[in-house]
This record gives sequence, C-alpha cells and structure tokens, in this order.
Amino acid sequence: MRAVFGGALAAFAVMYLVAELTLSRGVPEGVVRIRWSTDPNPARTIQTRLFSELNPGVEVVVDPGSQQKLIVQCATGTGPDVIDLYGIEHMRSCAEAGILLDLTPYAREMGFAPENTYPAIRDGLLVDGKQYRFPCNVWANCVIYNKKVFDDHGVSYPRKGWTYDDFIEIGRRFKTTPSKSGEKHLAVANYYNVWFFQDLLIGCGGRQFTPDGLRSAFDSEEAIRAMRMYHDLMYVHGVLTPPSEAAALSSQGGWGAGGLNWFSAGRAAMIFIGRWYIVQVPNWPNLKGCLGAVQLPRVGERPSAGQCGSRAAGINVKSPHRREALKFLQYLASPAYSRLIVADGDSMPPNPELARSGQDLVNEAVDDPEFHEPFVEALKSARPLDYSPYIDASLVQRWLSERIGQVENKLVSPEEAMRSLAAEINEKIRQNIERRPDLQALSSRR
Repeated sequence: MRAVFGGALAAFAVMYLVAELTLSRGVPEGVVRIRWSTDPNPARTIQTRLFSELNPGVEVVVDPGSQQKLIVQCATGTGPDVIDLYGIEHMRSCAEAGILLDLTPYAREMGFAPENTYPAIRDGLLVDGKQYRFPCNVWANCVIYNKKVFDDHGVSYPRKGWTYDDFIEIGRRFKTTPSKSGEKHLAVANYYNVWFFQDLLIGCGGRQFTPDGLRSAFDSEEAIRAMRMYHDLMYVHGVLTPPSEAAALSSQGGWGAGGLNWFSAGRAAMIFIGRWYIVQVPNWPNLKGCLGAVQLPRVGERPSAGQCGSRAAGINVKSPHRREALKFLQYLASPAYSRLIVADGDSMPPNPELARSGQDLVNEAVDDPEFHEPFVEALKSARPLDYSPYIDASLVQRWLSERIGQVENKLVSPEEAMRSLAAEINEKIRQNIERRPDLQALSSRR
C-alpha cells in the first residue's frame, strides 16, 4: 500500500510541475510572452526567471507538449516561439519543412553565431551552410567512477590516457578481488547500450555513413571492430553485464532497474555518461564527495574520443515575437545563462568561456575541479555522429538498437549484425532516392 501511495504521490508531483510550468495566466499589460518548446525540467523555472529579469517586459512560458505536434502547429501559425531541437536530423527535418528561421543574418551581431560555442558542435548548428539553432547545453561522455567502490576493492582509480586494455584489467579486478565490506559490485553500469556502442564507434575512428551520405559505413572495418569490442567486453572479458544477468539483478531487492540506479546506489564502480549525471547527486547523498571522472578509454594508439551533442534552440519562422525570441537565443550565449548550467550541472554550458578548466565548472554537487576537467578535455576530441539526408535518423537508430540487442543476446555475430545493418540501410537509401525527386536532385549534386 505504501508503494502504491508513494507512486501516486510521485505522479502527482510530476503533473503539478508540468501544470505549474505551462499554466496559462493572463499576460500583464505591456508584457510580451513567448513560448519555449522544451522539457519540463525544474531548472527551466530558474532559467526563464533570469531571462525575464535581464529583459524586462518579456516572459517565457515552457511548453513541453508542443514537440508532439510541432510541424503542424508551426505551419498553421500556432506553434511555439522558441523550439528545442534534439539532434542534427531533427533540426534538418524542421528546416526542410520550412518552420525554422534562418538565424544567419542575426547570429554574429547578437553573439550567438557558431563561433560563440565549442568547435566540436559548430557544424551541428547548420543546414546547407545556414544556422538554425544555438545550444542550450552541450555534452560529451566520460567515465564517472565511485571512489568508495574502488577503495572497497583496493583498486586504483583510472588514470588519464588509459586504454580499453586498462579498462578491462580494472573491470576484472572487481570480479576477482573481494571487497572489504563484503558487498559485490559490478564494474560498469551500462545504462544505455546504444550510446556505449556509438562512443566505441567514434573511438575506433568509425562513422555511420560515407562522406556523401549515399551509403552506410556500418560494414566498415572500424565499425565492425567497435561491435566486436562491445561483444567481447561482455562475453570474453566479463566487464559488461549481459542482458539476462541484468534482468536478474533488477529483480533482486535493493538493486532497482537499470544502470543509472545501479551506479547511483553504489552497486557499480563506473558509468559511461555525460556531466549531466551530477544533477542526480542531491538525490543520492551516498555519492557526495565520492565521484571521480576520466576521459573515455583510448582504442589502441588512437586518442580518447567519443560522440558529442547538444540540446539546441531554434526559432519558429512564423513567431509573432521574433525580436524577443532572438533575445532569448542571445541569452543562451550569455555568461549569465552559462553560469546557471555550471551551477546545476546540466551538461556543459554553451559558452565555452565559462568552461575553460575544471575549476570553472566547480559547483555544489561536486566541488572537485579534477572531476570536471575531463569533460572540458572530452569536448576537444569528441565529434557529433554523422547523418545522411537520404534516410531518417530515428530509423537508423532503431535498426542499430535492434542489432545491438541481437549481439547482446548472442543471436548473431558482430560481423553479421553490422553487415546486415549496412545492407538494410543501403536498400532504404536506394528506395528513398528512387521515390523522391528532391533526393535525386541532391544526390546528383554530390
């Protein structure tokens, strides 16, 4: 009964937060209200309040539901003013639908041009050389580790410049070295297998498509090596937990469901994740003062590298409040907004001047500059995933996730999975070009 009541209370709290963020109130005389299509994160309240303080006469209302009907709303003139765009492909599809304002004529003068953020993600703000968005935050994965778990097993912390061979050796020690406390711990909490593989793909020097976007590169030597490494980390080296074992752990008392809970509860030594993880720390007092971080392991002699990305905002081309919406993007590039991101830990601030070193990123959740430094360094070598204009990115992601699941469950070999994935993508690209004159014209120019 207590669990039912607790679940109902949690559900009520979420509904209340969404209602509070989106409640329609009368607009005071002389005030312009703009709608921001984003998630209902509690941090949005602080972010919108500061914007209004810096821009008297302008209010921002969070509209999390508009993402579901975005293109239709914008096309009919009822869409939000500012739109969060999740990934390059989302931006491209909205730009091609004609619902996004070309920011290029305004961005440099107002301080939110691509050069005002990190070099690694600048190309991800553009479509055909035109800018359509600016970051709300930026991320690149590192390895966060729990010092308390390492100390419990007498295992040395990961060091800068480590390799996957080092990672495997550390992982094995958690299986072979009993803890002082008598507790058993996983080496790694693999909370999102697709991201884990994609970081391996980039670490191996691989990509998803050929440079012209006309063919899949998942059957390349680098991509197959990445999937083979993922398989071997699970079934040869025993560092990652296979799905069958993960399901068994989730059913046991005290473990909870999923890698995020395992690491947060102190059940795992490491997790591959972005700096945004530290927003969890206030909810898990056992983590306070126990976290360290290091860049992703290197693949052989290659430098440490993984993927990077951004939640970034664009403007509805039909917004009746264009001037105020442009001011909001100017605010996202400002030191004032970036200081909020530093303080709440929600990934990296969009303004790199606020993240030049680990000391710049110290906050209440983690006050150790050495923890934050790897995230600064990671953005220097990371790169966004490449996409193809000839196939929907969400379809590619779904097919990739299916192949990873097949490898995890030993239904196919890594080589078979990658070659069949590439073949399926290539056939879909061929069909799309055959059916769409716009894609035929695009392919003829490449």
